[in-house]
Amino acid sequence: MTFIVWSQPIAKVDDALRFVEAAYEQSTRAFLLDGSLLPAEFFDLRTRFAGEFVQKLVNYGLRVGAVFPPDASRSERFREFIGELTRHPCFRTFSERAEAEAWLSSS
Repeated sequence: MTFIVWSQPIAKVDDALRFVEAAYEQSTRAFLLDGSLLPAEFFDLRTRFAGEFVQKLVNYGLRVGAVFPPDASRSERFREFIGELTRHPCFRTFSERAEAEAWLSSS
């Protein structure tokens, strides 16, 4: 499966809709996302950004492999959230780009 390497910064939850637009324009539903493009709010679950952003992607059936290394400064609740996503078929996080590419290419 081909995938799009996302290169635009994400500033608000509704930026997930840009993924939908790109999916239709490029005829693919898979994306590789570098975690450095995510805002700080994504990593703070109190903002609800991560949950709402991921839910929009799931609603449209998009597959996103997000790459960001583990960070001990992130909250325990955020690490639990990421742990739950490792079983999800639409949004997964990886510490290495090659792992995300392999997952995206597998379906």
